[in-house]
Amino acid sequence: MRFKLKNIAIAAALVILVAFALMIRADIPAEELKARYTTASSRFVHIDGADLHFRDEGKGTPIILLHGTAASLQTWDGWSAELSKQYRVLRLDLPGFGLTGPNATGSYSIDYYSNLLLHFMDSLGIDQAHIGGSSLGGQIAYDFAATHPERVQKLILVSPTGVTNANDKSITLPFRMAQTPLLKHSLKLMTPRFIVAQSLKEVYGDDSKLKAETISLSHDLLLRKGNRSAFVDRLNTVDSDNLHKLAKVQAPTLILWGEADAWVPVADASRFQQGISGAQLKLYAGAGHIPMEEQPQETVQDVLSFLHQEVALRD
Repeated sequence: MRFKLKNIAIAAALVILVAFALMIRADIPAEELKARYTTASSRFVHIDGADLHFRDEGKGTPIILLHGTAASLQTWDGWSAELSKQYRVLRLDLPGFGLTGPNATGSYSIDYYSNLLLHFMDSLGIDQAHIGGSSLGGQIAYDFAATHPERVQKLILVSPTGVTNANDKSITLPFRMAQTPLLKHSLKLMTPRFIVAQSLKEVYGDDSKLKAETISLSHDLLLRKGNRSAFVDRLNTVDSDNLHKLAKVQAPTLILWGEADAWVPVADASRFQQGISGAQLKLYAGAGHIPMEEQPQETVQDVLSFLHQEVALRD
């Protein structure tokens, strides 16, 4: 009987080891991904320890767009196509993500990203710009607007983080793994495509809108050399409280939020609206955490109306 139980235990252990082995994915070299995902509008600039990848499209007043955690500048594809007809659109791959990859400092705090944005604008000679951000990018954007009000013309926040923590019950699997001591190091190796797919489905309100190429892009960029370690570092970064900075935002502000956001509760939207003087709020039925991807035309038209409203008021 003992011999039989021992064999069963060995067999079970082998099954577990095989399962783990099947989930291991190797890093993809940065140069391979650059060849795959850069475009004619792609640029690179070395700032604050990072080879920052960004796209520079259109002409006119600059609009700088910042993505969320584990995302990339492609999250703004739907917006950029419209905005670049009237504005100069600059969208970044934040350090730790996308083609930019990890930074040499090992820091991924809000303070680091806010300073990076300042230095990015300085490097391009941009004195003022409209700033837009989604999720983590939104938190960076309002922190920057509060700290450097003279540099921000208008502020656009899409489901920003920073008021409350994301709902622990709905945080996607890679996020839970990254914040679990016994699992976070395994995330640097075990990231099969199906985990990325499931995570994206959780941040969409209507996952039928999720395209296979979006999953492939997200998976590829997660596997960019150094990004998985940076992702774990970011998820384990404890930022200083910047909630008080909402009251310091002087720029006219538009807040966009999906009513079906399962990650950051839509109840936070009113807290942002109340915290930022004069802020306007737009809610989108059926949309999840990234409404600019799910409902690009509706959301970008609201953004354009907001920007045109400012011009009209100044005239």
